[in-house]
Amino acid sequence: MKTFAQLQTRLQNLLAGLDGDLWRTMMAGINPPAGLPPEQEALDMIFRDSKAFGGYIPDLMTIMRRNIPQELSGEEIQALKGLTGLIQLFLRLLLLILLVPRYHDHEDLITTFNGYRQTLVFAEDYLAQAEGK
Repeated sequence: MKTFAQLQTRLQNLLAGLDGDLWRTMMAGINPPAGLPPEQEALDMIFRDSKAFGGYIPDLMTIMRRNIPQELSGEEIQALKGLTGLIQLFLRLLLLILLVPRYHDHEDLITTFNGYRQTLVFAEDYLAQAEGK
């Protein structure tokens, strides 16, 4: 991928189909507060989804390295804003898992969280440069 818009399109398609039938089946059985999915299953799904999305972080970093922020088109800036928002969302979801006591010291979760946090710093800095701030 060469552009933020291409990456955003690919990730939107990924997010639209995350966990497929497993997710649809889980949603069909949810009726709060009486019907909730097993906590472990829901947390595992969030973590797995964040890892799937995180697989595209190297693409994001490559696009940032190959493009001068101040030369981005308006469409590219909007796509980068959308990608940055998705990173923020996954970071928040991972934080919620970390708040569950039994996951406080889960190494893979902590590593994934820290990777997202650092990526967000890079993306926000790059976006600020692109917007001339």
